Amino acid sequence: MRYVKTKLKFLITAIILISLLAGVLILGGQKGEVKTETEKIRIGSVKGLKLIVVVDNYPDSELKTAWGLSILAKTPKNTILFDTGPDPDVLRENLKKLGIDPNEIDFVVISHEHGDHTNGLSYLAKVRPGLKVYVPKGVARRIGVHGLNIIEVEKTMEVADGVAVIGWLPGPPVEEALAINVEGRGLVILVGCSHPGVANIVAKAETDLGVKPYLVIGGFHMGAASESTCKETIKHLIELGVEKIAPIHCSGDRIRSILEREHPENWLKCHVGSIIEF
Repeated sequence: MRYVKTKLKFLITAIILISLLAGVLILGGQKGEVKTETEKIRIGSVKGLKLIVVVDNYPDSELKTAWGLSILAKTPKNTILFDTGPDPDVLRENLKKLGIDPNEIDFVVISHEHGDHTNGLSYLAKVRPGLKVYVPKGVARRIGVHGLNIIEVEKTMEVADGVAVIGWLPGPPVEEALAINVEGRGLVILVGCSHPGVANIVAKAETDLGVKPYLVIGGFHMGAASESTCKETIKHLIELGVEKIAPIHCSGDRIRSILEREHPENWLKCHVGSIIEF
């Protein structure tokens, strides 16, 4: 009986020691993961860049206005469409009025799954079947457009010389961005709705690519934000090194008016049809 009790105590002690050791190993692994720094992506650069706001809800007399976003980015080597707006007809008509042939588009980058950024894909699927489209990982099925070459992105990756898709950040919904490294300027960052926070997206782009941000343009998702929140966001962007700030789409009028009034040197007024060239 005493032998059985001694053996039982030994087994219990061994189980406890093994459990404690396993816990140490697990915790050690977690700490290692937390401490691991993001691996920087080596990105090239482009000598010039032209941005054209194809779809936006801030109006221009010559083009259709719609609640959504689409921006064309032209480098010396590539033509990229960032988001496609809420309506295939609006995308088609605005591209035509701007003199942009959809056959020129090399690939598309979709920021997130909401329809005001993805519905124009159905037009591209008709006129450019097989066109390469980068989307955040896990959303391809929900976008539900057939006939396109959908590529899901998880981590930041260079997709053309000087052009990178910034790996998604959590929202909801999850969202990715487009960054273009312009020689002598830095990163030009295109954002869709900035559900994860525009400053967070810019900070991730700078961290992942190791290049200073110069311009951020797109939806900031701050239509209902207070004045203090808008001012804090502007301050954060400037501290990150951003020199030009162009909030459109869902950004709201408050942050635009604060920029125009208090930071005219950083303010870049844009709307559908706006063209920015470097």
